[in-house]
Amino acid sequence: IRNSEWSMNKANITGKEKVKFAGHKITENTVTLTVMSSSDKVFMSLNKREIYRGLEDRGMHVVVLHGHTGKVTATRVFDTFFNGTEQDMVTFVDDVQSGRIIVFAIRDEAATGLTWKGRNLLKSMGARFAEKLAYRDMWILIGRKGGLKLAESYSNVAIEDTAYEWGGPLFLRTDFDLDETAGLCEWGSDYREEMRQKFCQRFDGYGDTCRCAVKSFDDVFFKTDRQVWKELERSPLYDDLAVAVMASNRPHYLYRTLKSVREAPGVRLDRVVVFVDRASREITALTKLFGVQLVFTGRRADALNITTPVIVRDKMQYIFTEMMAAKFPTSAVPQGMAEHSSFPVLSCKHLVILEDDMQISVDFFKYMHAVAPVLERDASVAGISGFNYNSYSLVASSLTSFYRTNRFQSLAFMIPARTLHDHIIPHWPAAHSKETWYSGLETVFQQDSNMAIIYPELSRCKHFGYTGYRIQGSLQHAFFDDHKISLTTGYDIPAESIDRLERVAYDSWQLNKVKTSLPVSYNFCKYEYPYGEEPLVVFVNYDGNLEQDANLTATLKCLGAWHLYGEGDWKSTWQFHYHGHPLSLVAVPGSPYSALMPGDYSMTDMTGGSAR
Repeated sequence: IRNSEWSMNKANITGKEKVKFAGHKITENTVTLTVMSSSDKVFMSLNKREIYRGLEDRGMHVVVLHGHTGKVTATRVFDTFFNGTEQDMVTFVDDVQSGRIIVFAIRDEAATGLTWKGRNLLKSMGARFAEKLAYRDMWILIGRKGGLKLAESYSNVAIEDTAYEWGGPLFLRTDFDLDETAGLCEWGSDYREEMRQKFCQRFDGYGDTCRCAVKSFDDVFFKTDRQVWKELERSPLYDDLAVAVMASNRPHYLYRTLKSVREAPGVRLDRVVVFVDRASREITALTKLFGVQLVFTGRRADALNITTPVIVRDKMQYIFTEMMAAKFPTSAVPQGMAEHSSFPVLSCKHLVILEDDMQISVDFFKYMHAVAPVLERDASVAGISGFNYNSYSLVASSLTSFYRTNRFQSLAFMIPARTLHDHIIPHWPAAHSKETWYSGLETVFQQDSNMAIIYPELSRCKHFGYTGYRIQGSLQHAFFDDHKISLTTGYDIPAESIDRLERVAYDSWQLNKVKTSLPVSYNFCKYEYPYGEEPLVVFVNYDGNLEQDANLTATLKCLGAWHLYGEGDWKSTWQFHYHGHPLSLVAVPGSPYSALMPGDYSMTDMTGGSAR
């Protein structure tokens, strides 16, 4: 805006059109911002030039403007109709640089899921009507981060005689002065800091990366003990391991993922590759700042008519071809994807697959390096996952307990070349199919009950995204926000914790554990079980039929585990640490260990209870 054709003196805005208020003198630095909030659109213009248009997404539209140039540095939409989504909004606004102009505008509905957290954020920006916002009210707030509110407008459904079910459309215009200076930070003059300076002038919402008080880019990241780095660099897996990050147009999510990858010792940054289907200036700049590779995969010609799982499958096919030398049948290759380069991005035999809404723990790669030898010794292990659906405070506490499961899940998954070439490629769906990329592997798991993946008791990664095709909104808030994640590398993994993961050894270990544990018939919903260390076993009525799993899911809920359905079992037996006790949950008659249930044991019906 400044010194351009859109500056105040060239924008054809007369004195009568300017929104003046007491004490404000119109100068060459003054601009006029116009904002619209309604049931079907959000619109913003600066000096009659459109800067934002939101016609589809419901919720709170947030636009950030540079205080010196007036350019848009960030746009986000938070569907605060859902519970929990406000936390995403709070985090984003906290990460915006001081002095930026922030505009909030509602499209359709944004008040239902707002609790004190979200409303307090709005009040801290100077909002007068934050407490009054109700279902389908329209509202606009313009404020300066760390400064004063510039303008606010509110339309309440109850008092607007609009003949609509929403508050009446709002139009708000205000003048404000652009800053005299660009507000550059006093960082170093080396290549990385100069790149950081340019990045933070163009984009917003990146927290410490753009905080002037953080003098060095290296200081943005958590520092792990250098000895851990050195130990993992000597691992046989170190030079082969690679990471593929599947990204969409969510740069702020990608930032959190890449930040966690950089903080975790055990992988070389030049072997981290971000795959995105379309070009984005922000993602390009972000990956360049982090020093990781970026590859554009493109999309098939009929991308508008296919589902998200198919788009993900196409991207995974591209990743496997580029990084693991995969060869797919012609019938399985979609038309319209980007051409593969003559030389692959890199070559590896062990690939970690991350999505751009996953945050890994500082010991993620330490865990992967420790468990990886099992892949060589046991062909029945198809891969290693860093994610545990049951990683909640009541049932997950051990850093050195790892389990087998024949329920495949693809979150934070390390796949060896053997699994790709033996099980995935031969069963890869045809290009016109609607199946997922791992559907063939799921079939293999169903056909061979000995097939397994390894996962940790205490999760080594966490899902944080509120906008995704599988997990979003209230589901994220209800089941993933409370997930525990490992926070340290300061522990040693006993050799027996790894050795017992091989199939025969694991079966023997689990059988012995159930045999020697104290049978407990207890209503975990009604009563608090005493803390201790004695191994326990609980038997639950479940025959493996997903349509008749009420007793199982009720028991899991009362224990404080994942309870939408059973996850993480081996031979219908789940392993937890509950109040310090190693606890086995055995399905009867679904598990072969159900024969160990004492004759006088009475299974507790917890279907009428509620989780504590």
